[in-house]
This record gives sequence, structure tokens and C-alpha cells, in this order.
Amino acid sequence: MMARISAKSRIVVGLVFLLVSVQLTAVTLGLVPDRYGAHMHGRAKLCEAVAIASSIDVGEGDLGSVHALLSAVVGRNTDILSAAVRPLDGSAAIEVGDHARHWDREREAGTPDSHVVVPIQMDGAPWGTIEIRFQAAAIGGVTGYLLNPATQLVAFVACMCFVLFSLYLKKVLQHLDPSKVVPGRVRSALDTLTEGLVVLDKRDRIVLANLAFSETVGATPQQLQGRDIARFAWSGPDGEPVGADDLPWSGIGHESRSGNILGLVDDQGEPRTFLVNSSPVLGDDGEARGVLASFEDVTQIEKHRIELRLSKEAAESANTAKSEFLARMSHEIRTPMNAILGFADVLRRGLAATEAERSEYLDTIHGSGEHLLALINDILDLSKVESGHLELERRPVPVHELLSDVVMVLRGRAEEKGIALEYDWSGPIPETIESDSTRLKQVITNLVGNAIKFTDDGEVRVTARMEELGASPRLCIDVRDSGIGMEPETLKRIFDPFVQADTSITRRFGGTGLGLSISQNLAKALGGGLTVESTPGQGSTFTLTVTAGSLTDVAMLDSMPKHKAARAAVISANSSAMLTNHRILLVDDGEANRKLATLVLRRAGATVDVATNGQEAVDAVAAAAYDLILMDMQMPVMDGYTATRTLREQGIEIPIIALTANAMKGDEEKCLAAGCSGFLKKPIDLDLLINTVSAELGQAAPVGDGLGQPATPADAPVRVALESSLPTDDPEFCEIVIEFIDRLHEKVEAMHTAWSAREFDELAKLAHWLKGSGGTAGFAALSPAAAQLEQLVQEERLDEIETTLEELSQLIASIVRPGLPQREDTASAAAESSLESNNGGVHV
Repeated sequence: MMARISAKSRIVVGLVFLLVSVQLTAVTLGLVPDRYGAHMHGRAKLCEAVAIASSIDVGEGDLGSVHALLSAVVGRNTDILSAAVRPLDGSAAIEVGDHARHWDREREAGTPDSHVVVPIQMDGAPWGTIEIRFQAAAIGGVTGYLLNPATQLVAFVACMCFVLFSLYLKKVLQHLDPSKVVPGRVRSALDTLTEGLVVLDKRDRIVLANLAFSETVGATPQQLQGRDIARFAWSGPDGEPVGADDLPWSGIGHESRSGNILGLVDDQGEPRTFLVNSSPVLGDDGEARGVLASFEDVTQIEKHRIELRLSKEAAESANTAKSEFLARMSHEIRTPMNAILGFADVLRRGLAATEAERSEYLDTIHGSGEHLLALINDILDLSKVESGHLELERRPVPVHELLSDVVMVLRGRAEEKGIALEYDWSGPIPETIESDSTRLKQVITNLVGNAIKFTDDGEVRVTARMEELGASPRLCIDVRDSGIGMEPETLKRIFDPFVQADTSITRRFGGTGLGLSISQNLAKALGGGLTVESTPGQGSTFTLTVTAGSLTDVAMLDSMPKHKAARAAVISANSSAMLTNHRILLVDDGEANRKLATLVLRRAGATVDVATNGQEAVDAVAAAAYDLILMDMQMPVMDGYTATRTLREQGIEIPIIALTANAMKGDEEKCLAAGCSGFLKKPIDLDLLINTVSAELGQAAPVGDGLGQPATPADAPVRVALESSLPTDDPEFCEIVIEFIDRLHEKVEAMHTAWSAREFDELAKLAHWLKGSGGTAGFAALSPAAAQLEQLVQEERLDEIETTLEELSQLIASIVRPGLPQREDTASAAAESSLESNNGGVHV
């Protein structure tokens, strides 16, 4: 506060206080007349005279004279309110004025300035008293203090001195003002400069400041005179406060200083940056008398410099990330490319000695090509998302079926690591939502796959729930794991492209760092987002939200329906001769994987033994002869790599096909180096499994797109058979499917009739029925086509309705009508008949 008071005002206030202090000291020492004391002394003399006169009159027995005396005294003295004479008995012998009202006996002893009692004697002995009631000599409280003559005197002198000193010092300081040494025209020139100028004395007090500097700090040049410049909140380039001894002009001596950066918050609260140059002001004797400091405002330049530095750091960081990404991409691409080019060159040179080797090399080329294609797809997806060219197709998506498919496909990978993969709901879930099933499945698969990859113990849980945001319902998918978790600083950049938690993650778990970036962008494109919460060492929770679209007429499911049975491979009897007389050892620690592969292989005619780890496999081979071994590579007790090397060292030369979910860089080469004959990625493609096993055993692999599909004539159009996803080997489910197919043909005929009659309402109603019923009966492919037809009818797009209706009819025509499962007493005869009439094919 004092820093904002001018030097003249501070001097004036100091002088006034000094004078007041002297005056109060004089009053205390009694050097100033005491008006109150003189007043009380006069009252005492009056009372003494009245007492003497009254004593004489009382001695003579003349009370009348006493009454006359008191009446004269009260009447002539306005300072006296009343008087009374009281003998020793306490009665009032004489009263003058309204004494009874004015006299207050309770205050009599403590107020000598207003209540005075004077004794009267007669013949030297007490006779009574005279009571005289005066006006109060002093007023109490604040009012009395203010009306006290001494207070009024001090206040009067202080005010008058302040005014007089101000006028006097104004004239004196004008002659002593060092700024007056600067001529007016020079001062005007200094004030026109945009650069702040300050002249300081040897104690760093401001002697002269131009207009630019004074406006910056929000004070006039006159107000700045005498102020310590170090009292301003100066800061350094890094924003840290600068002490008085560290200011550029402090202790400058005879040398100039330039190029110093100081920060200061101006009177508007805005941070400013100044380039400060300081030069000494020398006297006639050559000694430094002060400092001239200039302040050039470089706020914008410094701001641009900081922005440029941050941009440079961001660019360098991005360049580093891309360089690391390119290095990883080089390794990722070269690994499968080496396998492709290497084995292609082997085949080109004719170095494959047997058909089995040739098939093995082709399988390796195919697997490496798939790996390379997946890598390229990731890069293209990221490019499409970032360029805004990603196209989405919004159709009804069966939520439960999509999630169940993802969980079913990835459960094998979880079982290989010995962790649980669970799937549940939290509240009702719509039967379908409007979204892009392909992209939605891609995001969920990536999240669940990552959770499994980074979890070694515990479980991964997928939870579906609905979230209402006004009129926009959203489907939320929570993917929780008990894995390694992430640090808070990692969460800030986990969704950046080319970035993983750290470089050790890439070395330990593999990957390109593109998955989460692509997933987040796809989530945004689907009308939602992707967030993450994580605790190091405890796990992470990724939450995917997507808009559900309109849920009008969409059934809300309160409980999770049973997903389609694992129709993994129902191999028909007419193919049972394919692997007949072959004994296969299946080694896998995952029970579901063992059951599925065993079912497929036994239906194909093979004899299958199982083992749950590598040690059991080694013991089994020592005890029995096998034609082929399917070896899981990640197992407890003894892994597949060790078991394969052990068997090869023991001279076992039968084919050993690796089964692994670690389809990362170099995994296939690692399996081959361990002694494996082939390589299959999990989840196992059943067609590929049968083909691979058949090829290794020298059997003819089935021909066609699907296992056991009959050959199609070259001149006939290829039509993919449409089968129900329900377990039609169960009689009850089979009857449901057959009833639906029978009713479906009636509905299709009705659709054509309605279209011919242009009955759009009826056609839309039939399409709506098929949209909901098709998926329920296990024909999910019918629902999107029926939904499209319904939309076209509602919009009356006549040119597209007929085409869509024809495509739907062709799709329905491809439906395969299942036969009711045969009873056990007729199954054997049917199998024998089938063997006689068919040439053996495998059907899944």
C-alpha cells in the first residue's frame, strides 16, 4: 500500500505525525492549559464560599438567609441545576430547584464533577450538609472524546499542518525533483517510446520512469518516483520468481548488461515478457550514480518462440514414434516376407523332396501371407480413419451373437494362458442395434485380444450394458482384465498411433501399437468412444460405447439367451473313411480345444488319443505308435517346443503339427526350428485342420470352399449353402428350423404377391417379420437383407425393391433343409448306406 503513495505524501504524513506526537507530549507534561482542571477548581471555590456563608447563617439560626443564598447562587449560575440543605437527620430542610429529580444518591460518591456535598458546621460541630448538583463537566464515550478540547486541538493542528506541509513540499520538491533535470521536449520524446525506460538510483529506487513503463505497471510516472523497483513481481524465463539481488541491474558497477529476459504481470493481469538492457549512469567523478534500464516488450516474440519450441518437440516426438514404428514395421514385414520368399524360392528350385514337404512349404507361405495381410490391413485402417475415408454400413447387428462369437473365438487363446474368459450382461440388452457389425466386431476383438495378451493370471471379463443418454441409447462394452495395468502417464498417450506403453511391451508382447488407435477412431465413427481406467499391477478396464440407433420395435432381452451350440465340426458319416486306420495324438491343455479337435478328427475316421502337456505326450509316444501328432506349443509341465525337440532327439520322425495362438513375428519359424512339420494358428480353421492332417498323412484333401461340400459343375453358378446356426442335430431345435423354413416359403410367396399388387404396407410387415424371425431360427444372414427390404419399402424406392426382393429370394433358395436326427437303432444302417452310396466327403 505504501508503495502506491507518492514520496511527497509520505513526507507530509510523517511530519504531521511527528508534530502530533510533540503536541500530545506537551499535553501529558501539562505544558498546555488544562481547561477541565480550571473549571473544576472554580466549582470548588464556589462551594467553599457557600459553605462558609451558610455555616454563619445556621449558627445564627437564620435558615431563611441560607435559602436566599442558595436561590441566588442557583439562579445566577447556569452550570448549577439544583441545591439543598440537609441536617444530620437526612431530611431536606431547604431545596432550590427540582433537587429531588436531579440528585442521584447512587452516583453521589463516584461523580464529584456533578454531585458536590459541602459540610456545614455550627459552633465547630457538624450540623449538616449542602448538596449542589452541577452540570456534567465532561461528556463520556466517543462523543466526549471528540468534544474534548485537547482532541479538537490535535485534530485541528494535524489537518492544518497536512495542508500547509503539502503546499510547501510541493513547491520544494519541484525544485528538488531529479526528473526536472530532463528538459520537457526530451521527456516528451521518452514518453513517445514504446520501450519502457527507468532511471534508478544507487538503492534501486525509481528516479525517472517514462509513460510506457508506468502504463505497464498501472501507475503514473510521479507515483513511481521513490519506489523500490525490486518490489514488482519479476520472474525469470522459466517463470520462477527473481530476487532483488538477481535482477539484471543489481550491482551493475561500470559495465553494461544486455539481453536479459524478465517477466512481469501487468496491471490487467496479463503476463508480459521483456528484454532488459541496463547501463550505469556515471557522475562527474566517473562513479556510478544509478542505472538506466530499458524494457522492450517481447511478449509475442517469446510466445511464438515457445510455440515453435513446443511444435518442434511435438514434431520430434512424432518423428521418433514413426521411426520406431517403421523399425517395428520393417521387422514385422520382413519376418513373414522372408518366409514367403524363402519357401517360394525352395519350391521354385524344386527342392521339396516330397509332396508333404511341398504342402508344408505352401502352408508356411500361406500363413505368412495372412500375417502380412493382417499387418497391412491395420495400416490401411489407420490411414482410412485419419483421412476420413472410412465407410460404415449401418445394419441390424445381433448383439449377443456378435459378442458370443468373439468370446468363443478367443476363449482358446485364454485357455492356453490358463486364464478365464467370461461374458455377462448388466441389465437388459436389445436383441439388435443399428451399427456396422464388421467394425464393431473388429474393435471388440482387439480389446479382448489385448486383455488376454497382457493378462497372465486371473480372468478377462466382457460385460455388456445399456446407457441412456436422453433420446440416444448407447451400448457399452466393458472389457476388464487382471493383467499388468498401466501407469497414469501411459494412459495419456495409449491411444496415440504407433505408441505402446513402452518399448519393452513390444519386445515382450509384440504388436505394432496401432490397434488401440484404430479402435478409438472406429468407436468415434460408430457414434461413441473408447476410454480406459487402469491400476498398475491390478489390471485395466476398457469401455467401448457405440450408439444403438432406434430401438423401436426391438426386443429387450432380460436374460442371456443360449448361444448357438458349438457346431464346430459335425462331420458326416460319408466322410468317415478319410482318416480311417490313422492314429493321431492330440496334445493340448485346453479342454474345449481337445473336445473340438477330437470330435472333428474322429468324425473323419481317425483314432484320437489326448494328452494335456508335453510330458504326457512324450510318455504316450513311448507307449504307442502314432501316425501324426497335433502339438500345442504353450502348456504347463513341458511346453510343445521342448516336447517336440525331445521326440526328435529320440528319433521320432512322424509329422508333428504345431498348434499355437502366438501367431506373431517369428513364431512359425520357432516352431519349425523346434522340429515341427507344420504350423496351425488358433483359433483352428477346421477345413484347414482336416486338409493339413490329410496332406501330412498322404490322404486326398476334400475339394471345395467348405468341408464336405459337393463339387459344383464348372458351368453351374456357385451357390453357398445357408444352414441354420441352431444345433439341428438336436431333434427339438431341428423341428423349429423345419417349421420356420416351411412358413418362410409361404411368406416369400406372400411378399411377391404384395409386391405385384403394390401393397407396400403388407410387404413392409412381411419384411419386418423376416427381419426378426430369421435370426431367431438361426439364419442371421436373412435379417440384414430383410431390414434393407423393409427400409426400401418404407421409402418407396421402387427401382431397388424388386432387385432386393429377388436377392432375398435367391438367399432363401440356398437354405439347406435339415433332416430330423435319426434314432440310435437306425443310425448304424443309415451310416452303412451312406458309405456305399458316397465317395467320402467331409461336412462341417
